[in-house]
Amino acid sequence: MQRKILTAIVVAVLATCLTAPAIAQPSTESTAAITVDDAAQQAIALETQIEDLQAEQIAIEERISVTNIRIFRQQEVLTASRQRLEDAQAAYEERLVRLYKSGSTDPITILLGAESFSDFYTRLFMLTRIARHDREAYLDATVAKAAAEYEAALLDDLKVQDVELRQIKEQRLTELERAFQEQKLIVARLSKQERDLLAQQRAQNALTRRQWEDSSIPPDQVVPLLPAIVEPYTDVTFLVADYQPKKYRTTGKEMNAVCSWYGNEFHGRRTASGQIFNQNDLTCASRTLSFGTRLALTRGDRRIVVVVNDRGPFISGRDLDLSREAARQLGFSGVETVRAEYVETVD
Repeated sequence: MQRKILTAIVVAVLATCLTAPAIAQPSTESTAAITVDDAAQQAIALETQIEDLQAEQIAIEERISVTNIRIFRQQEVLTASRQRLEDAQAAYEERLVRLYKSGSTDPITILLGAESFSDFYTRLFMLTRIARHDREAYLDATVAKAAAEYEAALLDDLKVQDVELRQIKEQRLTELERAFQEQKLIVARLSKQERDLLAQQRAQNALTRRQWEDSSIPPDQVVPLLPAIVEPYTDVTFLVADYQPKKYRTTGKEMNAVCSWYGNEFHGRRTASGQIFNQNDLTCASRTLSFGTRLALTRGDRRIVVVVNDRGPFISGRDLDLSREAARQLGFSGVETVRAEYVETVD
């Protein structure tokens, strides 16, 4: 009987883990004060927490890697912008030197020194060209300076993001280490049966990750989009990836989500779920929603259904990171607020 009760408790915990937020709160209960059955439950809950922390760690590592690539490229762009500025300034200074070598910098003196009308016209034409070239050099230098300042600001922003991501990484590593240590103490008190149940949980987590990886859409593959129905909005259609179900219903839960997007350098990289990121698919990253959660997103008259397969965004004030195609279908390229409704499939 005790075994049946324990099994029922574990099943309930597993079911809860499938829909729980990504990061479980570390237990503050003393390890010495809990019973054996409680220890089994806590061990499984910690296993889920560890799994989620490791998944988020994957996402952070990928973003740090991509940010470093962007910093390197931005440094090259900044160097090129500053070189254009130096070239424009050098050309301007060279023209000034040539003018000084002519013996006079006073345009009136130069014109009055003409020996004939033809000479006067030649000198006037020369001064006009000098003035025009000087203006062009000034404008070139101004544009080059503005470009350099802009690229420098972008580089500074990227460096700030890199620092913030590394701080988050250190925090997650600390949480992960604490969870591992707590798990170690609890597992030492488990019976063989309870350890077997914990091993089953770990095997299930590994299987789920393999299933996500196996479901990846190859990066070079186009993902066709097809219309779908989301009840009760039967008079309008939502776009979904062709391999996804075509009929959904809302759960009654919704939010206004601040959305950014990611793609390009992330295309073909591993997501926190284990699936390979395809920027042409309709997916998104969330800090808290379980992998596989489906959201119906609406912006104006544009509607899509996305699936959560990654962790992020890690910039304060943002709720979802959409794939490039998801953002394109919603008609934005920066940061926008969209209506997000939780949906489930209809058989």
